Amino acid sequence: MPDEKLREAFQWASGVVHNVKTDQLDDPTRCEGWTVRMLMTHMIGAAQAFAAGVPVGNVSPQVDPTIDLCGDEPGATYDAAWPGVLEAWAGADADAATEFPWGPTPNVIARRLLLMESAIHGSDLAAATGQDPRIPDDLAEATSELTAMLYSDPANRAGEFAPAIAVADGASASDRAVAFLGRQP
Repeated sequence: MPDEKLREAFQWASGVVHNVKTDQLDDPTRCEGWTVRMLMTHMIGAAQAFAAGVPVGNVSPQVDPTIDLCGDEPGATYDAAWPGVLEAWAGADADAATEFPWGPTPNVIARRLLLMESAIHGSDLAAATGQDPRIPDDLAEATSELTAMLYSDPANRAGEFAPAIAVADGASASDRAVAFLGRQP
């Protein structure tokens, strides 16, 4: 996956984060039990974890969503975090693997995880804050490709995602991507 696709995912999600209003931070999201602030904390923390962990080949992306990483300027905080991910992957061995809590993951797959996260959680955040939750088609297709590979077997969802929701045959790429991960489009 070219770094431009990952950059595009971060930039799209950044636009969503920047449009969140302070009075929406405690609103619920379609991520069960998570508020807008918690979801943005997860997005920021995951980017920080990848930026720090990829260069050493060990990433622990679990972020406690109850510890606020948003600060007074969530958009600026998010924008300060994600460029480090691009820098980290630029220097990573494409043929190596990165260690995660679930085990080693080939970098060709690991580098796509935050594209998926940015697209899906950007959509979650947009839906929660009254923005257009449609993921751009190319990002939605790239997300669907990865999630089909990783999560087609329900056992691989490990409580992280709800069962897939059926969508109409002509559903958009965005609707298919979020529905596959148990979100109502």
